[in-house]
Amino acid sequence: MPEAEKPNQYCFQLGQLSVDNAEEGKKKRTFSGVAYSGEPITDHWYWDRIIFDLDSMQLKGRIPALLEHRSSQRAGAINTHSINHQTGLTVSGDLMSNEFGAQVAQDSDDGFPWQMSVRIEPTAIEEIQAGASVSVNGKVHQGPITVFRGGRIREVSFCALGADDNTNAVAASHTPKNFNQPEDTDVTELEQEKAARVQAEKERDAAQTELKKFKTDKREEDIKALETSLNKQFSAEEKTSYTNMDDGSFAFMSQQLKQFSAGNTPLAAQPQIQAVPPHLAHLFSHQATGGQGGQQVQGGNQGSALDQAFNQFAAAQQGAKQ
Repeated sequence: MPEAEKPNQYCFQLGQLSVDNAEEGKKKRTFSGVAYSGEPITDHWYWDRIIFDLDSMQLKGRIPALLEHRSSQRAGAINTHSINHQTGLTVSGDLMSNEFGAQVAQDSDDGFPWQMSVRIEPTAIEEIQAGASVSVNGKVHQGPITVFRGGRIREVSFCALGADDNTNAVAASHTPKNFNQPEDTDVTELEQEKAARVQAEKERDAAQTELKKFKTDKREEDIKALETSLNKQFSAEEKTSYTNMDDGSFAFMSQQLKQFSAGNTPLAAQPQIQAVPPHLAHLFSHQATGGQGGQQVQGGNQGSALDQAFNQFAAAQQGAKQ
């Protein structure tokens, strides 16, 4: 199994990444966030209570920014960072123009709250027992607590699931490691890998389900906003069609409906006409005939201005095909 798909005790989901808005003339989208605040972490599935020593932390060169900790899903890179006891570890970087960088940017523009996860590998692990204390990041912390010294950030990732969800999902099949006790040899390495694979698949499915629900809820909100903008109640058939459209088709349809409603120049007079996707044709037919089951109303008044606009649009499409 690829290592990136296994639950890893050195991966920590710590905060949110903010993707900056697109700027005119600027080719790359940028992002930033607090990778680590410097405070103890208490909700990780593997470690009981842990803190990273900021003073010995290592970041060398440009750090990869991945999607869900998968090396095959490269979304960008960390360009700059700063470390201090007040703000912790902050990072900023650029998104790539490939499908994974574009996915992060698009979902962020739509309001999806990407979580930041870091993979940190320490050069030393210090176990502070109960009753003892240790000074880390300018504060004194009481044991029991685990301290990562010389932690090197290997990569950061954009993750769909929050830290609490990840804790609940993974903790069911893992027990925090006790460095003072021998390894449990009752479970073979093959069984451990099988359990890790099943858990990774569950996390992947959960993330995909959450993202799908987010996009579905947003489409419902966009349809309601379109109804309000047009002062029109869509039929059940129309709502179903709008819900099933891809993002590009829905954006095109929304723009045309708003232009028609505002009384803009009919599309039949425009020099460039976009073909109506086949799965949207019945909507234009429905609007152009005023919902009369295909029988166009005769006379000077052929339905509302919006219906007439649809009629002109359909006629323009027919002329463009001839």
